[in-house]
Amino acid sequence: MEELLTVSQVSNKFNVSTRMLRYYEKLGLISSTKKSDYAYRMFDNDNLIRLNQILILRKLQISLKEIKLILDDKTAVNAISIFEKNLSSLNAEAKSIDTVRTIIMKLLYNLKNQMGLPVKNVLLNDNEIIQLANSLSVSSTEIQKERKISMQELENAEKNINKMTDVRIVHLPSATVAAAHFVGDNPEDKVGLMISDFARENKLWEKYPGLRLYGFNHPNPVDESGYHGYEMWITIPDDMEVKPPLVKKQFKGGTYAAHMIQMGNFHEWAWLDQWVRESTMNGEYAYCGSGVPENMFGSLEEHLNYHDHIIETKKGEPETTQLDLLIPVVKKK
Repeated sequence: MEELLTVSQVSNKFNVSTRMLRYYEKLGLISSTKKSDYAYRMFDNDNLIRLNQILILRKLQISLKEIKLILDDKTAVNAISIFEKNLSSLNAEAKSIDTVRTIIMKLLYNLKNQMGLPVKNVLLNDNEIIQLANSLSVSSTEIQKERKISMQELENAEKNINKMTDVRIVHLPSATVAAAHFVGDNPEDKVGLMISDFARENKLWEKYPGLRLYGFNHPNPVDESGYHGYEMWITIPDDMEVKPPLVKKQFKGGTYAAHMIQMGNFHEWAWLDQWVRESTMNGEYAYCGSGVPENMFGSLEEHLNYHDHIIETKKGEPETTQLDLLIPVVKKK
């Protein structure tokens, strides 16, 4: 008999968030089924194999759109075309890196042999260097690590070849919030519907035009039952009544390192975490998490433009296309 795994079991087996799995399913990359005698959606062996293929292709920098074309094609036509295009791009990047390396070596040689001259007189005093530099586009001069195809690099590819260049330091104001919490299968969906029902019932966009929606894993990591939990906060007027199952809470606000992602790219949490660690060592901001792993150490996910999404979506949870990942920081004295 074929083994079927729940969303939570697949999440643990492949170290992928349940949210990512639902996003892949929404894109048509994988599909789950529901047994008539079981409450939860399940993934069969074919979809587990497909998921493993997706994760490997993502580590090879193949886009989700391209992955779908590859896996849905019964022939190898799309795969060949996509791999050839990506290989061409990688070759162009490698050529650019080689050119940059050559220029730097020549500059270094010139500087060491003309140490008595001002740097500005040495840097732009070699026609060969100038010609090489002019052959590069601005984007191709961005320094990237050379790619080495090995299992270790595949496991760490997304950490090693991406740079955090868009981190913002933001201040989130303190606010009164209505909180929804659920532990079990698909907790983000459950609390998302609880929040959207509450927002529509109260026409919250009229009473609180500046409404914002935050979320975080809770508990984090998975609790003893093996289930994943999630909690969402929506900002509300201070005097608004909140009825169960929602709970009224106070969010104290604070300063955060923020990085925007497209829905589904939750692996970029690791990149933001690394940025914060480096900033703590060398920058002007220091990490100031809560010290409590159960609530993601005080980190948050903000659903961007929830105000418009809740108005536009008449039923169900509004589709979020962009999120801010937020890690608490403090400016060094």
